[in-house]
Formats: sequence, C-alpha cells, structure tokens
Amino acid sequence: MSSDLQLFDEPKKRFSDFALKDYELKTQYLMNHFQRMWTRFNYFVVIEAALIGGKTIFGENQIDILGLCFGLGLSLVWYVMGAEDRYLVQVYRNQVKQAATVLSSALWPGIAPYHHVGDPKGVCDKIKIEQGLSGWRLEPISTTRLAALIPLAVAILWLAMLLRALMPG
Repeated sequence: MSSDLQLFDEPKKRFSDFALKDYELKTQYLMNHFQRMWTRFNYFVVIEAALIGGKTIFGENQIDILGLCFGLGLSLVWYVMGAEDRYLVQVYRNQVKQAATVLSSALWPGIAPYHHVGDPKGVCDKIKIEQGLSGWRLEPISTTRLAALIPLAVAILWLAMLLRALMPG
C-alpha cells in the first residue's frame, strides 16, 4: 500500500503527466472544433449555392421577396455561426498556447520557448517560410476569419437583391 502512495506522491511526475494530458486534450478539442466548424460551413455553402444558383438559373422572377428574405436570414445565421466559431477557435488556440507554455516552462526552464501546434507566428519567427503564388497567408483574411467574412459577404449580396426587388420600377 505504501508503494502505491509513493507513486502518487511524486509531485513533479504528477504535474508533468497532468500538463501533458491537458495539452493533448486541448489540442484535440481544437482539432475537433475545426472539423465541426468546417462541416457547418460546408452545409451552409451548399444551401446558399443552391439558393443563389436557383436565382441565377431561373431568372429574377423565380425568387420572390420571401425567398430573398429566407436567403438573407439564412446567411445572417451562417454569419453568426461563423463569427462564434472564429471566437471559439481563438479561445481554444489560446488555451493550447497557455498549456504548451506551462508544460514547456516546467519541463525545460530557461530554454528557448517551445512553439506549440497551430502557432504560425512562432514558427515563422524561427524559420523562413517563403510565400508565393501557391502558398501565402494574410492574417486579416485567414481561413478562420473567412468562416465569418464569407457569410457576411453573402448576406450583403442577399440584402442588395432584396432591396433591389423592393424598389419600385
């Protein structure tokens, strides 16, 4: 019995096991959120494409005011979900970063900072990653921001079509 207690009385071992598991769980949760986020995004893309495609193929008289309102409402819901997803991505990324910082500073005190998974800035500071036509990144239109910016643009498109349909003449 006393040998079992000794295993649990090693605070450094207990901490490192906990910190490592915490980092793994947070990383996995972020990855799972990305999967859920892009699944939702794809559903909205398909529905919106069908609505806009129907509008384009069947002409202006085929989608009435109610259809335009539906498209606008749907794109606004899509935007809200994309903005919420983006917010959660930032929260989960910060949690991963914090867990990695705690773990690395406890395991390797005084050594250069560890750059956790999903940290493009930390990696780019250490190694030169070339950007070109086939691979680049602009933070203001990063992929996770596009999850909210694209539906916002679609909502503006629906609003413009609705306003045009409501104008006399």
